[in-house]
Amino acid sequence: MLALIDKPTWYTSFDVIRKLKKLFPDMKVWHSWTLDPMATWLLVIWIWKDTKRLCEIQQYDKEYIAHIDFSYMTDTWDMDYREEIINFECLMFNDELWLNKDWVFIKAPNLDQIKQKLDSIIPSYEMPLPSFSAKKVNWKKLYDLARDWVDLNLSRVMKIYNYEILEYNFPVLKVKINVWSWTYIRSIAYWLWQEFWIWWVLSYLRRTRIWDFKLDI
Repeated sequence: MLALIDKPTWYTSFDVIRKLKKLFPDMKVWHSWTLDPMATWLLVIWIWKDTKRLCEIQQYDKEYIAHIDFSYMTDTWDMDYREEIINFECLMFNDELWLNKDWVFIKAPNLDQIKQKLDSIIPSYEMPLPSFSAKKVNWKKLYDLARDWVDLNLSRVMKIYNYEILEYNFPVLKVKINVWSWTYIRSIAYWLWQEFWIWWVLSYLRRTRIWDFKLDI
């Protein structure tokens, strides 16, 4: 049996599994690729014999809607942060937008500049892996290492098929993006920071599709 779950915010993927196991105590219950606690929406669940198909879905492409806020910074690159969040002041000088933190001024990128950068990473690009992620190294998850203040500074080639800018009202960029299974949206946002040297945080993430599996909006 297959189930499509609209995962609530701040639930982990395993929180969903635990609840389903109470409904199906005598069956195997597995989920598709892990969805961050902050992220919402599509989590694909297999129950009993269909669990063997999980290996297939791990290869499929995914679609996300993401909000990137260029006026915040956290250590986890999203709103599920460990250290105190830093908020930058948004200012207008001579009809141009700037960020200010302790008299350090950073000019806001315009929409054409952002599109140019995003175009350059299609179809693939090597990007840093988030320290706070479920990826395993030597059987240990990166977020467990990060909680012990260990950052391996890993990177990998990620695939980005296409994107659509839904809205850009600085400091918030809203984008729909289609990616390969092992591509991290936080990595794309982090890469934008490296290109513009402007602080950022992933403030919203919603997975809207896995392959042909899609929940009604």
